[in-house]
Amino acid sequence: MFRILAHLGINVLTVLIIYELLPDEIYYDTTQTLLIFALVLGLFNAVVLPVLQIVALPLTCLTLGLFSFVLSAAVFYVSGLLVPGIEITILGALIGGVLLSLLGGVLDAIVRRR
Repeated sequence: MFRILAHLGINVLTVLIIYELLPDEIYYDTTQTLLIFALVLGLFNAVVLPVLQIVALPLTCLTLGLFSFVLSAAVFYVSGLLVPGIEITILGALIGGVLLSLLGGVLDAIVRRR
């Protein structure tokens, strides 16, 4: 249970950092909307993204792994479309997907050490 809450907190913190870095690319109405977005994003990253990665494995190998950035951006963008009150541009989704992977990995490593 702690790991689930930690991942949700990491997603919220990462989305807040991305919002601060890219205020013109990502917009959210309320903090509650941000929590819902982080929950949807976490579910998509846990369930949908691995399936997409397996299906797109030949294309990912062909592009030497660069297509995985496109998949992350697509999951980020679709998560934003599903939650009312979140607006994400395509550029925000591309940068947000990359930053979510990087910052989420760093924050997850910090949480696992403690």
